[in-house]
Amino acid sequence: MTEEKFPVQSEPNQNRPLRTWFLAILTALYCLTVVILFAYSQVSMGSSIWPFPGIYFLEIVLFGSLSLVSVVKNCPAGQFAWNSLPWIGAGGLFAFVILGAWTIGFYLIPGMILSIVIGVIEDRRKKDNLPLHVILFLVAAIAQAAIVLLVLSI
Repeated sequence: MTEEKFPVQSEPNQNRPLRTWFLAILTALYCLTVVILFAYSQVSMGSSIWPFPGIYFLEIVLFGSLSLVSVVKNCPAGQFAWNSLPWIGAGGLFAFVILGAWTIGFYLIPGMILSIVIGVIEDRRKKDNLPLHVILFLVAAIAQAAIVLLVLSI
């Protein structure tokens, strides 16, 4: 009869996935709520929301949902595409924060910050490449801003 002096302990990061799930769902619901409120205000004033700003509203919901998709996939480290989704979503939201600063942009700041927090948590948990993801965040923001400015100039 040998008795273990050191009981088996659970992994210290065991709560992180649950916290990440909560933050990802919160991010997606937050972005969806902001879009619904702004769409309702447009429609109640008699304005049409299609094609613009409706397409932008769909993009905002998509960017807010990328963190949730990343958490649902929950891939191990080394699978760059899935681990980078929160950063791409945050970059897209950052473009809307800057370009829509006087309208919807201010309300998207919490969604952007939540996506960044999810990205940092997942990068630390999976020991992934944080500097590369920050660069991806900036590239996504610049690409989204270029798309918006190109569409507005047409």
